[in-house]
Amino acid sequence: MNNRSSIRHRDGSIRVINGCLYARVQYIDESTGKRKEKLRKADSRTHAKELIKSMRAELETSGQSALESDQITVAQLADRYKEIRLIPAIYQNGIKVAGKRSIGPTLSALKSLVNAIGHKRVRKIRPSDIEHYKLQRLNTPVEIPTNVLVYDPYVKKNVKKKKVVTRPRKIASVNRELELLRAMLNFAKSEGAIMVSPFETGTKLISTAAEVERDRVLSIDEERRLLDASVGRRAHIRPLIILAVDTAMRRGELFKLRWEDVDLPLRQITIKAENAKTERTRLVGLTERAVKELENLWDRSPKDVRGLVFGITSTVKNAWKSLRQECGLSDLRFHDLRHTATTRLIRAGVPASEVMKITGHTQLKTFLRYLNLTNESVTASAVALDGYLAEQKIGESGVIEVPDRFAQ
Repeated sequence: MNNRSSIRHRDGSIRVINGCLYARVQYIDESTGKRKEKLRKADSRTHAKELIKSMRAELETSGQSALESDQITVAQLADRYKEIRLIPAIYQNGIKVAGKRSIGPTLSALKSLVNAIGHKRVRKIRPSDIEHYKLQRLNTPVEIPTNVLVYDPYVKKNVKKKKVVTRPRKIASVNRELELLRAMLNFAKSEGAIMVSPFETGTKLISTAAEVERDRVLSIDEERRLLDASVGRRAHIRPLIILAVDTAMRRGELFKLRWEDVDLPLRQITIKAENAKTERTRLVGLTERAVKELENLWDRSPKDVRGLVFGITSTVKNAWKSLRQECGLSDLRFHDLRHTATTRLIRAGVPASEVMKITGHTQLKTFLRYLNLTNESVTASAVALDGYLAEQKIGESGVIEVPDRFAQ
């Protein structure tokens, strides 16, 4: 028995299959040249006509991929996005022409998205789904595996035991995941898989205003304590600290620095585009103490211009952690040295536009996050205002004192 019937409609047809209404559109397959059809279930004949109209619009705007993307899940989209966009950076003449410079953090965020919503169809994602994901992630604490010393009575000594500690998940981390999801959906839109991204509906799904911005700046006394403790087995950290607080270079830029990029006579360092976060080459100047540290490193090095300046191939995480603890600065992060350098450059009178070129910031909004008021700068600002008020002849009463020659 035939359970199918069809009613022709302009640019398509309405079909009844096993008692259910479907909107039907035919088109020519781009790869095989054969005729294909697309069916979408409708609630009513009016709805079926609307579906036919929308399917035709999708065909004309984005091609057949738009019609065939109904079943694509977030996990499938993630695989395609990773294949095309998340590849190691490719450079030509020092300029990135394809790929991504650092894909580790992005792959981690991608894994979180797939684990949570990988089963969802891309076309079915709504703003409410994204808001639910955001709340779910914020309510899931971060688990950090660590080693602790526990006394073992059998061996009568302390032994290392693995322990998992937790902390609240930061809104900034969740925002990075949402930004990745937004990029993936924009990719899907460019491929014709969706017509509109849920991030384009007017609902603000990513709010950076709630992110806690660090304003930790190293004081002169704290710096002195760090340098005094950077001796012996920690002596290799001393030049890193000095270069970080005097040049505002990022940790990765310091680790990747080679001798061919250092010009000691000119007291300059060239940070190549492939080593810079912003993927732009820039110059930074060197202070006298930075030059001395680099000269000492060069004297002790194999004199290979292609060699790494600091000889670091992995990290200084453990040495940096023990140094901070010894100095009572457990709240200090290495990136705070960059904050410190930026603040000091501004306090030294270097124009903000020049500081941005030195630090490699391309967005003023981001750059302003690095400008932090210190006790010294607050006091200096008040002293400067005192000088201005004195020049304007403003007395203690707050009234401007008009010089005699202008008095009537």
